Amino acid sequence: MKEISARQRILILELLEEEYPSRYLAEKLYSFLRRKPNDEPIDSKLVEIWNHRFRRFRRYMSSEAYKFIKSQLVRPKKIDDEVWKIRIKNNTRVAFLLGAGASAPSGIPTVNGLLEELWERAKKIGRKDLDELVSWCKEKSINNIEDLLTAAYLSDFASDNTDLASLLHYFLFRKRRGEGEEELYPSSRFSLSDIDTSSIKFIQDTLQTLFGLLASTMIPADPNKVHESIVEFSSKVKDVSIITTNYDGCMDEATLKGGMQFECMVGDERQKRNSGAVKLLKMHGSINWSYCNSCQDFQEFDLLKMKKFYEEDTISYPVVGICKKCQGLRRPLLVPPLSFKFLQFPPLVQVWNSARRSIEDAEYLVIVGYSFSEADTYLTKIISRSMGRSPNQKMIVVDTNPKLVNTLRERFDAHIENFDKKRILKVCESCENMLPKVLNSMIGEGDAEKEETSTQSKKTSPKKKSRTKSNKS
Repeated sequence: MKEISARQRILILELLEEEYPSRYLAEKLYSFLRRKPNDEPIDSKLVEIWNHRFRRFRRYMSSEAYKFIKSQLVRPKKIDDEVWKIRIKNNTRVAFLLGAGASAPSGIPTVNGLLEELWERAKKIGRKDLDELVSWCKEKSINNIEDLLTAAYLSDFASDNTDLASLLHYFLFRKRRGEGEEELYPSSRFSLSDIDTSSIKFIQDTLQTLFGLLASTMIPADPNKVHESIVEFSSKVKDVSIITTNYDGCMDEATLKGGMQFECMVGDERQKRNSGAVKLLKMHGSINWSYCNSCQDFQEFDLLKMKKFYEEDTISYPVVGICKKCQGLRRPLLVPPLSFKFLQFPPLVQVWNSARRSIEDAEYLVIVGYSFSEADTYLTKIISRSMGRSPNQKMIVVDTNPKLVNTLRERFDAHIENFDKKRILKVCESCENMLPKVLNSMIGEGDAEKEETSTQSKKTSPKKKSRTKSNKS
């Protein structure tokens, strides 16, 4: 990182000297920040001085100058004070929403890192058409696994439906040079025989298999402090729902090891539910679920046994198996990161409906490591509607992205009438470190509030130094 300039070091020394007039110092500070190169960092001492003396400086500068200096030196709080004031009762309804960031401390890659791993596995297959796809994507700088898998699924779907294929061609290539002129790509030139159906089906099937293999790497992952703190919290608060978009078994394992039972809300809707169990709603499936696309039979395998067999190499992960009931193909019930993921996985409809009810009933939504990506507009809309209908519902967002909370506040404010932005609370720190403290504070345990207040105070208070004023001639 670039070091601070000599000019900034001199300015800090001048600001620390009490004998300089405040008007002079305010002008020097403003002038320096206006001329400072964008890549030069700001020393923390400069921020401390501003926090200590800003009231004195403010009266000597214009409103525009004050706002500019404040934008440069006032660092936004990483944690909203309101977080530490929340106290909940035993019967308070709380819903957690976990994204990839919650499992990242367990060594599980986030969506951004999946495509590169997918290409590494694709190299080992040795198929020319797959190698060509890899080269083409790299050449075109396509690095989003969601775009790739969505295109593969759409192509496979369209190749089986001639009307849909024709309509897609019409909408995508109907361009005119001008009104009344011939189409640039007339439909008469398009023939369904031009579609390489076999290649599409191979690519789609291969990508799905590779994605299953990627998911299998999640089997040995162990729970981290995020999962453990949620289990401990759930043991003390009666009405808790855990919604996750992750496939891994970390949350499941932490719950079982914590001596608690959970229900996944997938499978036969008529089965008797355990009223004392924690709802664990895995929106995108799970590594220990399988589904037959022919007879739509759903199976859930013992996660801990599967993990033990995998680690001992006693049995391999069944990316593709045979259904005992109909002899069809059985695959892991995993929803790839698709833009239209909700169209192809009917067994998960019950899970999605249960998640929607849990979100709407909750008094507090605790969002952990979830990015609110465009691919998950379904969940975003559910939360937005819930916040609109329940004016007292609050959301605590635990994420390292400093812009996420502001983005959410603006988005909900645009869609919800008279929305109070303070209902969305920020915890912009590592979820592994901060979530246990936040949850302990919510139930009135631990010294999380005191500890955090003390830390913030140390960061913002300037060091007191005894100085002897020098006489100027």
